[in-house]
Amino acid sequence: MRDHDAMIALVESRARAPLAWGDQANDCVSFARAVVTALIGRDPLAGLGHHWTSQRGAQRVLRRLGGLEAAVDSVLPRIAPSMAKRGDVGLVTIGGIDSLVVVEGDTVVGPGDHGLVRLPRRVITAAWSVA
Repeated sequence: MRDHDAMIALVESRARAPLAWGDQANDCVSFARAVVTALIGRDPLAGLGHHWTSQRGAQRVLRRLGGLEAAVDSVLPRIAPSMAKRGDVGLVTIGGIDSLVVVEGDTVVGPGDHGLVRLPRRVITAAWSVA
């Protein structure tokens, strides 16, 4: 069962949180982990084993895992982006950089430099189910 109220509360609590790197910070992986955990009560993204404190550290870890997309493929089942439901994880590429986002409905949300950023759902290029 998905707890959409918990997901909404988590997203609202991070609305103005700037991008920050690290496990308990607010980069795209930690944001997705927190939202998914609030939504389903467990953390299927924990297997990514991300222990970094900087963008460079994140890039090193993810490179060893084959990239962000391959890393998520290793812990969540891939679905067609058109099949993603509220709370599922998506991938966007902005300025050549891959980032995880969470599907809200018609929009996706993820951390940005000055708080959460919402984009149209059509920008996701890959998606994974958290069910």
